[in-house]
Amino acid sequence: MPLEQPDETRVQYVMRRVAEHIGHERLRVGDELPGETSFGERLGVSRPVVREAFGALSALNIIDTCNGRRPRVSALNSRTLSIPLTHAVRTEQISVAQVWETRRCLETQIIALAALRRTDVEALRIRELAEAMAVAERGSDALIGFDIALHKAIATAARNALMANMLASLEPLLNAAVPAAWRTRHTDQDHAVVMARHRDLADSILRRDPEAARRAMEAHFDRAVDALLEDAPG
Repeated sequence: MPLEQPDETRVQYVMRRVAEHIGHERLRVGDELPGETSFGERLGVSRPVVREAFGALSALNIIDTCNGRRPRVSALNSRTLSIPLTHAVRTEQISVAQVWETRRCLETQIIALAALRRTDVEALRIRELAEAMAVAERGSDALIGFDIALHKAIATAARNALMANMLASLEPLLNAAVPAAWRTRHTDQDHAVVMARHRDLADSILRRDPEAARRAMEAHFDRAVDALLEDAPG
């Protein structure tokens, strides 16, 4: 039996061995793992130690534990990433500006992939959302909802689960950012420019033009961030 690594507690040891078991057995999402008793006997530790390790792995979204059934392999979930990122922003280890920069990098690559990989149905749905934004009342909840849905639809069309989950993990950090960005569009001209930007995003995907899609997203972000900075107090 492999020994605990230096500075590794028994709980950490069990966590590592459970994760290794998932990999060695080539388990997939939803597959069952051995229970507390089985792992305890294999690893020479008590059930309370295994239980604590299972709880920690569940918090990390590596396994799913429910009363009355054996643990199962968990699916990828953006919340696992968002919790430490939110903590980092709250404690000023990461700035909101850095979050915006990261989102910009992600979304410019995501839309380029979406232009290449989208289905016809997805392209039409993205275009429909851009058109729905154009007729929604300025500053309304409906408009903001269509905007968020459009960006999520683009992420889905990119067919990259890691990028989509990384982008989703940033959402809690920017919950106030989308409404704040829309509040900076004070005039009819400002609003019209933003609507045109979103149509450009949708049209570039419809045309399967990744470079145009990337340029459109860069222009969209540059304008949004500039407007937020101009509107910021002080």
